[in-house]
Amino acid sequence: MKNNIIGSSVIGKKIILGFSGMVLLGFIVGHLIGNLSILAGQDAINSYAHFLHKNTLLLYFARIFLFINLVTHIYLSISLTLLNRHAKQIEYTYNNNLRATWASKTMIISGFVILSFIIYHLLHFTFGFINPHAYGLLDHKKRFDVYTMVLDSFSNFYISITYVLALLCLGMHLGHAFFSVCQTFSITTTKQSINNAKNISTTISVLIILGYIIIPMSIFFEVIS
Repeated sequence: MKNNIIGSSVIGKKIILGFSGMVLLGFIVGHLIGNLSILAGQDAINSYAHFLHKNTLLLYFARIFLFINLVTHIYLSISLTLLNRHAKQIEYTYNNNLRATWASKTMIISGFVILSFIIYHLLHFTFGFINPHAYGLLDHKKRFDVYTMVLDSFSNFYISITYVLALLCLGMHLGHAFFSVCQTFSITTTKQSINNAKNISTTISVLIILGYIIIPMSIFFEVIS
């Protein structure tokens, strides 16, 4: 009876963890689409940033919602890791004795690296504590000149390499996380479905990270200037 209760608790936590992860993934994709507007030039990225700052209520609602999901995700990740160390894990519908990958073994570590990167990113572009001389500039339309701020930041080798390394870590985390969600919701019930889920997870994570990395790399190598 006790094992059934524990098992139900673990499954419930995994479902909530998966849901919070998908919310965060949705934000990552949406944020990427907005950031890629920099490839269209100064007016495009500054217009995007102006739209966000103009809709303050929407912006803060989104931030609060994302913060709740992030805290939930972190808490459940730690909780499940501790449970897995002290109790028998609940088996998935299909168990093919999957070999644990390096990414799966280091999910907590990569998670904390990503959390540190989120804090760094907020201090950089949201609060202006990193590279402050380029923060708060206005363009000719009196909008925040995000374009100049981003170009100035990623022209710095150390800032660019910090972002690239953190994004590679995010890609590794996303690849296994998406596959884990497929397992949690019993999408991987056959060997073929497991292989499909792995391939889709890898493809999604690679596309997302390449999309993000192209921005600092294009600026550092002066493709965008």
